[in-house]
Formats: sequence, structure tokens, C-alpha cells
Amino acid sequence: MNKLALATAALIAAGFVSQMSAANAIYLTGSTAFRGNSFTVLSAASPTGPWDATPDIATRGNATASKGTDMLFHGNIGGTETFISCHWSGSEAGLASVANTTVPNPPFGNIPGAPATYLKTDGSVGYTEIAANATGSELEGSSRQGDLALADTSSAVSLTRTYPFFSFDTVGIVPFTWVKNTNSAPIPAWTAFSNVTHDQTRVLVTGPTPASLFTGDKSHTNFVYAIGRNKGSGTRVNELADMGFGITTPVDQFSIGGLPFSGGLTLAEVFNNGYESGGDVAKALGVDGSCQQDDPINPGNGGWFGIGFLGLGDAGAFTVTPYWLSLNGVPESDGAVENGSYSAWGNEHLYGQSDVGTNPAKTYQKNFGNSFKTKLGASLGGSVASAHSSGIQLGFMNVTKQSDTAVPTP
Repeated sequence: MNKLALATAALIAAGFVSQMSAANAIYLTGSTAFRGNSFTVLSAASPTGPWDATPDIATRGNATASKGTDMLFHGNIGGTETFISCHWSGSEAGLASVANTTVPNPPFGNIPGAPATYLKTDGSVGYTEIAANATGSELEGSSRQGDLALADTSSAVSLTRTYPFFSFDTVGIVPFTWVKNTNSAPIPAWTAFSNVTHDQTRVLVTGPTPASLFTGDKSHTNFVYAIGRNKGSGTRVNELADMGFGITTPVDQFSIGGLPFSGGLTLAEVFNNGYESGGDVAKALGVDGSCQQDDPINPGNGGWFGIGFLGLGDAGAFTVTPYWLSLNGVPESDGAVENGSYSAWGNEHLYGQSDVGTNPAKTYQKNFGNSFKTKLGASLGGSVASAHSSGIQLGFMNVTKQSDTAVPTP
């Protein structure tokens, strides 16, 4: 037997060959507002994506693949077989998942997705794109600690701020907009409602609010309801931070079509709870007909309507006119975000487990995180001032936010 064969036999006996040839698995979670941007990169081969060639892709939870709650990508990265399993549960839930802890949401129990349960990385999941949620046989048998999380705000204001996250730094900018619900036969109050101010939204999130507060017409007595996210959401953190309400202050929110969303024109109070994803908020706001239904919360008052705060990937389900609302008189656009006249945006961060930078066994996670952060940042928009990009490159920004609750400054 030659020296190479003897060396190989020794490695096999020691178990090193099987270990080296085993597939890598990376568990990615966090921001639903940035999952579309992530899908763009994770579905592509190098140089725009991480893969040696176009990967196998499975998505679950939305008819649009880039909006799926669960995603699985499989292929080779640098010649090594790799699975990347994603569960998009929201920024706060994602950070908690990486910290391997829960997000209590009394009296509703813990926030779903912290820690998360992922699509299996053993090759058993079919590489298809399905609107239905993942089945039990497709998901791992129990939840697990996440490896990496995208977050719409920094860990400094997170519900798991004491965990020493490894930071891959800021990826880019994530813009948001207020959107009103679908009404193909609108009433005058709905039609006149085109702008919100920070003062008005601080009132809105405390309970049902007369439309007259927003339109200035005292005849508009119909009520407006806040349709929002649960405590696992970075979108919610950005919303409350931007309006100056208090990130941890309880709110009074409502659901359309149930919580979780199941469909139908049903309005119900969910108090400080809310939807797990921006996709479900968009589905709720997409239910038509509230203007023609007598208000079930304030009966005898005619039609009603709801508004929600969405990342632009989910807000894209609605036409800018007439559904997107201006903020403090300024319509959302890349240019308005970049020059500081529009404030509803956050810094998108990528975080990992605390020892990702020091544990040799996690070197492949660190390498992937650095590459993913760079490629994701380069894939974002911002070159066209009139556009409505779901993410903006840092290089186009003329302003910054010194903290998660700060106003934009040059």
C-alpha cells in the first residue's frame, strides 16, 4: 500500500474523512422586512450570491417565493456541500433565537420563532416553492439555536440586549411605510386619508381613532385601527422608535382575518399582540370591504378601516397611490430616505452567536456571514431617487441615525 493510501486509511479510521466531507448547515433567521433582499442573494450563484452554481431552493408559507416564511437553499460553497435553512420570524425573535432564549409576551405566551424550528437540512425536503406552510415532516423535530440573524435595529435596543452577539456590522438601510387597507368601494374618509404624522400615530396605537384626526374633517367619524406586529418584530421596534412612542410601551392593536391570519373580513382586538410577519400584516390589509361593513368594534358608526406599518417588500403588495400614506407630509422614496426628509427607516444589522469569531468549528459560519453581509449590501437599491427600494445601500445615504431612536442627521 502506498503512502497516500496509508494516510487515507488512517484518516478514515480516525473519522476525519467523513467529518470533512459532511455538509455544512447554517441556520439564518430574523427580519421579515429583509427576507426578500436575502432571497435575492441566497438564490444566486457567485459573484452576486454565495454559491458555486445556482442552488436548489425550497420555500414555504407564501405563493411568492421571496416572501416565504421558511426557505431552504442547498448547493456547494467553495466546493463544500452546504445547506442554508431560513426561518423569518422577525428581528426581535431572530435575535432571541441566536441567543437561544424566548421572548415572553404575557398574557399570550412566548413569541413564536424564538428559538425557531427550521426546514430539515438532511436532503429530505422537496425543492419546491409552496404557498402553504411547511408540514411537520419537513421541519426539524424541535427548535434550535439560530446561527445568524438579520435585525432591523441594533442589539442595543433588543429584548435580548444582554447577550454578547457577534456583529457583522450594518448591511444597509431598511425603509418602511404606513399603508391603509384595501377598499374597492371606499367611503369619503378612506379616500381623504393620505397622510399621518408622528403625533397622530402615537394616538392610533393606543386604540381606535376617529378618521377626523387624520383628515381634519369632523364629519369623518369612522374609526381607524392599528394593524401591527408582535414583540418579535423589528418593524414594530422601528415603528415605535420613529414615532417616539417608547419601544417597550404596550400598544392596542387589531387583527383583520384572524391572528394568525386565516382570511375573512373580521376585525378583532389583539391588544399588545400582533402578527408574526409583515407578510401577514399585508394579507390582513389586503382583505377588501371594510368601508362597506358596519364597524364591529364601534357598531352603528358605518364603515371602518385599518392601517399598518410595513417594510417595502410587503408594502409592494399595494399600489403606492392610493394605499401608501405620506409621513409628516413627505411621501416615501429612496431620495427622501437618503436626504433625511423621510424618517421611517432603520439600519439593517447582521448578528451571529457570541463565539462565531473565535470558535474554529464555526469558521465556515463566520466566512459565510462576512460574504453574505457584503453581497447583500451590494444588492440593495438607492441609485434612483424616485424608486421605492426595500433596501438601500449605505453609500447612497447623506444622513445617518446615531442611535435606533435618533432622528436623521447629516
